[in-house]
Amino acid sequence: MKISVDQLIQEASKLPPIPKAAQKALALIRSPKANAADLAGVLATDQVLSAQVLRWANSAYYGMENRIVTVQQAIVVLGMNTIHELIMTYSVSEQLNRAAPGYELQRGELWHHALGTAIGAKLISKQLRLKFDEEAYFAGLLCDIGKLVFEKLLRDADLHQTEWDQHSFLEMERGIFGLDHAMLGAEMARRWQLPENLVETIAHHHDPHNAGSHQLLASTIHVADVSMMILGIGIGVDGLRYPLEQKAMQRLGLNGDDLIRLVEQITTQLDQAKELIKLN
Repeated sequence: MKISVDQLIQEASKLPPIPKAAQKALALIRSPKANAADLAGVLATDQVLSAQVLRWANSAYYGMENRIVTVQQAIVVLGMNTIHELIMTYSVSEQLNRAAPGYELQRGELWHHALGTAIGAKLISKQLRLKFDEEAYFAGLLCDIGKLVFEKLLRDADLHQTEWDQHSFLEMERGIFGLDHAMLGAEMARRWQLPENLVETIAHHHDPHNAGSHQLLASTIHVADVSMMILGIGIGVDGLRYPLEQKAMQRLGLNGDDLIRLVEQITTQLDQAKELIKLN
């Protein structure tokens, strides 16, 4: 059942869009001329998003001494990077939070896996002082976005055929569709005009050795993704069929004990993040 990339992208276009105010806000934040007043003006056009920003700023997670009453105050207090991170997370949350029966994932499982991968990737970047904290977070959040398209098509596929037993799930996806979910996710990211380092990292988060000049970022996402598998979060029909690339660990200078500590840290921060980004 080979399907062209254009057909798959057309399927992706049927996904619920990111709210217009969020799109404008994210574009503005990426501009070097961005300021709190302009961003507050954009967010003011969406009552739901404005209310979310205020709720985030006044949450126990950030522990502000005085109550934040305006969106502009919230932006100044939290900072552009945090606002960027929160808006992006909130904007894709509804898409990722739904069930994905094609991968045998219940509602919330894909979302929690994505959020945990983002958190883990940012932790690695911070702790190793790799200086790509935000890129790591966004790449982790979006690395499995291609599954949202594939899962509908996989509902009619027999994923338990013995012929696939000796193959990774990526090989199976390529055998069925002609490309895998990472490649499709990268193409979606490219058409969203995301930076090339994110596109390449999404494409190779399961095989970071193929990420060219972006191997370090891809390795960071790879290890964070594996950490979520160790936690058993987001393991569907494919969850245990992605091998750990040992060279990714070596590239980052990590060992087994480091991986265990990372898993423990993700667990704590994931609980906090789920409370912060509340979903229905």
